[in-house]
Amino acid sequence: MFLHIGNSKIVFNNELIGIFNYNSAESSRNYEVLQTASFEAIHNNVKADSDQPKSFIVTDKDIFVSPISPLTLSKRHKTSR
Repeated sequence: MFLHIGNSKIVFNNELIGIFNYNSAESSRNYEVLQTASFEAIHNNVKADSDQPKSFIVTDKDIFVSPISPLTLSKRHKTSR
């Protein structure tokens, strides 16, 4: 199965590592994930220009930034199993 993360972009469930809150990343260990990832890995920005990033999705290949809240993505993930 797959998870729709915004702007017609999907992530396959078997590649998904985690869904994280973008806004709280600076005040938690999630910030280490963003800092450790290379700039090229975060090229998969699925947000529209006017939308603020709300979550980042870590897969075994890339990191995606999405305007969809992590709670909504989590609910979508649970129903797509």
